[in-house]
Amino acid sequence: MTGRSTRPRVIAHRGASGHRPENTPSAYELAIAQGADMIEIDLHLTRDAAIVVTHDESLEGLGGRGEISDAMLSEVRGLDAGDGQRVPLLDEVLDRFGPRISFNLELKCRGDAAPYADLEARTLEAVGSRGLLGETLFSSFSDEVLATLRACSPEARIGVLVSGRAPARWRERAQAVEAEAVHFWTGLASPEAIQTAHGDGLAVNVYTVDEPDRMRTLLEHGVDGIFTNHPDRLRVLVPRGD
Repeated sequence: MTGRSTRPRVIAHRGASGHRPENTPSAYELAIAQGADMIEIDLHLTRDAAIVVTHDESLEGLGGRGEISDAMLSEVRGLDAGDGQRVPLLDEVLDRFGPRISFNLELKCRGDAAPYADLEARTLEAVGSRGLLGETLFSSFSDEVLATLRACSPEARIGVLVSGRAPARWRERAQAVEAEAVHFWTGLASPEAIQTAHGDGLAVNVYTVDEPDRMRTLLEHGVDGIFTNHPDRLRVLVPRGD
């Protein structure tokens, strides 16, 4: 499989999060207005099995205590995601924005690094039931999560996240789950790594880049997409096609 496109993708990191509170409807609306091609969001599972969209497994950044995996949905929804907005449910995001823009869904793990029970299957069901499977990209740092995604769905489009803390064996990781893309931390996105990934038939998306000079360099090296908190800056460098 290949996720390469004719024009590099502008991927809004948690929405237009350089301008609005991350992972909120206002950030998604602005990302669309700024010309993003895709929005990346983060998924966790509450104790009562609701899929919520927020980055950290801890509730501390939202003004709460403890971890999402130990909290009921009502507790999470009672917190402020920014500017008085509630933490969104995945279902809400897909219903409101799915017909308008594609998504990269990053499946997170619990605070102890263990996968959430059934998050993969439940996420795939939410996407598939809306007819969005073909335009949705699923990603994770966890090989266990990626393997479960692939076991649940031969059709799922998978991107392997590669961090600076665990840069090794990304080619083997991608091959194991029949990924179509590799998502490099910007410090790993060397010309050699990009060329190698392309030689393996993988699209290369790079995170998280807000500086125009670095964007230009990556575009010159032939990346297929860039995650950014400022999609407006990247859109200036990647004009829309006809």
